[in-house]
Amino acid sequence: MGTILVLAILMAVVAAIILNLVKNKKQGKSSCGCSCSCCPMAGSCHSFKNGKASPSTHTTLLEIDGMMCPMCESHVNDAIRNNFKVKDVKSSHKTGLTQIQSDEVLDEELLRKAVEETGYKVKSVSIV
Repeated sequence: MGTILVLAILMAVVAAIILNLVKNKKQGKSSCGCSCSCCPMAGSCHSFKNGKASPSTHTTLLEIDGMMCPMCESHVNDAIRNNFKVKDVKSSHKTGLTQIQSDEVLDEELLRKAVEETGYKVKSVSIV
């Protein structure tokens, strides 16, 4: 009787885990912990392919204060695209981060100016 009870509890736990995974997958969350499939950083937060970064691409990471929604992300992305030649730019209001892929290293002061003219505050700029 005890074995059947333990087996039933174990099956319930496994079923709950599977249901949670299915629910997360439907919501666009992935197993890497950063919800890549639905976040604005999708495809770029894991910039290494086959263990190697693209040698001709520079990644700039901005920490921005004031983004509250997807429209804020769009404003920041548009400001960067309109002022710099970039391959890709993705912002996340949830994390407060903007990641930029470009062929050349971008000027930090010009980046700050372009973003801050849209009404947001650049807290930090990192070139990775």
